[in-house]
Amino acid sequence: QTKSFTLRECIERALENNLEIKSQRINPSIGSWGVVGAHGVYDPILSGSANYLNSITPEDFGTLTDRRFQSSGTLSGLLPTGATYDFSTETTRETGNFQSISNFLYNGTAGVSLTQPLLKNFGFGVNAANIRIARESQSIALQTFIQLVMSKINDVSTAYYELIFAIENHKSALETRALAQQLLDENRKREQVGTMSPLDVIQAEAGVAESEQTVITTDRAIKDNENTLKRLICQRVTEFRGVSLLPVDYPLVQMVAADVDESTRTALEMRADYLSSKHALEKQNITVQFNRNQLWPEIDLQGSYGLNGGGRTFNRYGDNLTSGDNPVWSVGVALTVPLGNRAARANYHIARLDADQALLSLKSLEQDIVVQVDNAVGHVETNLKSVEAARAATRLAQESLDAEKKKLLAGTSTTFLVLQAQSQLAAARSAEIRAEADYSESIVALDLAEGTILDKNSIVLDEKF
Repeated sequence: QTKSFTLRECIERALENNLEIKSQRINPSIGSWGVVGAHGVYDPILSGSANYLNSITPEDFGTLTDRRFQSSGTLSGLLPTGATYDFSTETTRETGNFQSISNFLYNGTAGVSLTQPLLKNFGFGVNAANIRIARESQSIALQTFIQLVMSKINDVSTAYYELIFAIENHKSALETRALAQQLLDENRKREQVGTMSPLDVIQAEAGVAESEQTVITTDRAIKDNENTLKRLICQRVTEFRGVSLLPVDYPLVQMVAADVDESTRTALEMRADYLSSKHALEKQNITVQFNRNQLWPEIDLQGSYGLNGGGRTFNRYGDNLTSGDNPVWSVGVALTVPLGNRAARANYHIARLDADQALLSLKSLEQDIVVQVDNAVGHVETNLKSVEAARAATRLAQESLDAEKKKLLAGTSTTFLVLQAQSQLAAARSAEIRAEADYSESIVALDLAEGTILDKNSIVLDEKF
């Protein structure tokens, strides 16, 4: 049972079914939720409480009772400048005989307090550090996923072309076996009529046996390459057990314009691993900026403003509270200086060294990209020349075999020389097929080195992939 596949179909199946891609696809979503969680630092917090107190105290002339219902509410949070705010209100309803003025009395306060750091934790940058770091982490996860997808496309393309090579190499082995069998049949006929010695027949039989061994090994190579491709494009390899994959898109060998400088510029703009390293460096620089700010002492400007209210009834209490005639306010400065501050200094220096290390890693990767692109371009040019040379070698080997056959019929050659010419032709055909596969794979490797393999395959990483 056979099933035909185009290269595009194999790539799409890999993007849809490959388990490693499925696993890594989750990481960008995790990064997105990390950004959402980091923004939560600015979410206001609403809290409230209510309690009832009943207290009875013995006295010489009776007892004192204190019944009190208290309720409070608070809305607090953090502003992007680092300021913390607190809106609060508290109301108390008192009853009992402990008061001489009235058995019912409402009192309470409502106000706002604000604390603004002036050195440590001041400013938009330091307070948004975790958000910026989360965004960089999300970008790193996305670029890591893109790099994995590009690598899998390269693996699928390589496996596809390797399967084509194995199939064509097996066909070549079958043709070589047919030629050896034809030579054996002809030698046996000549032996029967007495024009050829038994040694020539034995040599021809040895040639058939040797070609048969090649057929067996090349057939096994097809199975191995099929399994490699199945593993890449299937979620379960058993899905295609007993099914032979038949590639449809045979590569066309044609000259590709390659410019090392242009390819290098493209790679430094498109390579996902390089972009990921740049985001990692920026992430570390944000950490350095944050830790540098933590070296400062804490100087906080504090202020509050509120209103007091009271009354025998709740309406009277509300009128007094909202009238603004009974304000309470305060302003001040708080200073906190950690002596030694070794933890903050250590964190800053560690972050700075990590940033230096990240920069060196980025520069090292940049040099690796330059070398990889240069090698990829060189392999494309070399493999194209190899294809041309291999084709010429195959043509000459075929002409040599035809000449030896004619000489054998004329009695001026031997079976050994004909078998030798057949082996040379088989090797030349295999080398030609190998060169064509290497050229196609080198084109894909160049696309991977440039970071353009997604564009070259017209793939957009959306919800489908």
